[in-house]
Amino acid sequence: MARLKYLLDTHAFLWAATDDDSLSLKAARAIATTPYEQLAIADVTLQEIGLLIDSERISLAGSPVTVLGSLLNYVTVLPITLEIALAGPRLALPHGDQFDRIITATAKVHRLPLITRDANITDAGVVDTYW
Repeated sequence: MARLKYLLDTHAFLWAATDDDSLSLKAARAIATTPYEQLAIADVTLQEIGLLIDSERISLAGSPVTVLGSLLNYVTVLPITLEIALAGPRLALPHGDQFDRIITATAKVHRLPLITRDANITDAGVVDTYW
């Protein structure tokens, strides 16, 4: 497996997969210039996307499999481990969002910068962030 360089938060993955201009220039450049096999997402990102689609909080121009598959086929999906599950609740984040906790714990355990604009994560300083 290639050495991983970045973990993408859910919104960063969605915006990268859909070429959304909501990505910051810095984040977009990092994603565009990093070989896809060096990009990763936490497995719970897929569940969060499923919930967002099901609740109609997001909509995609086409089927989710088609729209997201182009990037999903290349990024590494990191599974939750016991170490990640135990680290998540202990993170000094200002809220209890379990998706954010597991995604952030995944970045921490794998020692990866997290591409995110989520101020709750960036301001907490519990992992290196990139935006």
